[in-house]
Amino acid sequence: MSGALYCPIVTDRPDEAAPASELLRAVGSRIRTLRQDRHLTLDELSQRSGVSRRMITMLEGGETNASLGTLDKLARALDCAFADLVVERPVAPLVPERAEARQPVWEDGRGSSARLLAARSRVATTELWLWQLVGGARYEAEADPPGSEELLFVRTGRLVVETGATELPLRQGELLRLPSDVPYAYRNPGTRPVQFLRVILAP
Repeated sequence: MSGALYCPIVTDRPDEAAPASELLRAVGSRIRTLRQDRHLTLDELSQRSGVSRRMITMLEGGETNASLGTLDKLARALDCAFADLVVERPVAPLVPERAEARQPVWEDGRGSSARLLAARSRVATTELWLWQLVGGARYEAEADPPGSEELLFVRTGRLVVETGATELPLRQGELLRLPSDVPYAYRNPGTRPVQFLRVILAP
């Protein structure tokens, strides 16, 4: 996963760097705490995750953004759920809550955003996301672990899902089951925003 962010978490590319946010600093603190709880050095976490020692150091210090893919690698290396790194608080049972009240985990600086609404990781990881892509926006994702898949439901607008050489257009009210253990992408081919729900199911 990748993408640019101007509030919470984003890209590893220095030309898309953004100022540290409260969420970014909180994520860095959680990474450091989990690493120390597991008695891992920076070098050991780097070797386990494939993320550079410098990137981890900067993340822990709240000094840089990271792609969603980088955070996912760190979560797996730390033996925790992705949501454990980025969700500030769990959803309370039987308490209605507006989706927009959740802070975006990904933004592109033009109005596109992704909010992790809820997650469950007791047996298999399950995450519910609310995504919005502005006209012409595109999001590229790295391959997830073998056996992973997603359920997509378009609430408004049009969405194109790219997987390999295949493009799958989805209109409002349509859903798609997407194997996500290969690289894939979301694209808004229109001029109006597209909003869709994304359920991640990972073994």
